[in-house]
Amino acid sequence: MVQEEAAAQALRPWLGAAFLAACDVCSRACAQINGFPLETGDIAALYSRLDTLLFQQIRELTEGDMRVLLDDGRVIRVRVDDVDQMADELLYLALRSLPRNPEQYERVRAFAMRQSSLAALRVLYTRFSAFQTEDELALIARTARACHPPYRWRGWLPEDG
Repeated sequence: MVQEEAAAQALRPWLGAAFLAACDVCSRACAQINGFPLETGDIAALYSRLDTLLFQQIRELTEGDMRVLLDDGRVIRVRVDDVDQMADELLYLALRSLPRNPEQYERVRAFAMRQSSLAALRVLYTRFSAFQTEDELALIARTARACHPPYRWRGWLPEDG
């Protein structure tokens, strides 16, 4: 079960505490994640729901301006790519709770092959490593480093390699 504080922690760098305090996006995201049949449902559908929720909440609260005040005092414009990455960060919170079994490994792996999801790569690397060879883990690490900025993988993936 994903807690609201975990969702807030994932979204705070992107949206700032003031934005999160002004709306219920964290509780709504948690409701979508926790109400989703993750072990059997379409992972891409959950990602899409989270992406839509975030975009609509940001657009609504900013009255279409898409500018938010970050905790460091900067005002930034949230881009569509940012929303996609936020949805992926929330998706990780869901995927990390999947049982470690071959069926779930195959589901996450299939999703990672179809989507550009760092969340899926992270779960494959950190939670499903026992189902993969060293070469497969090295490929996941190379892909994450090549396709995503370091701030998104630095906490769980070694810098070298």
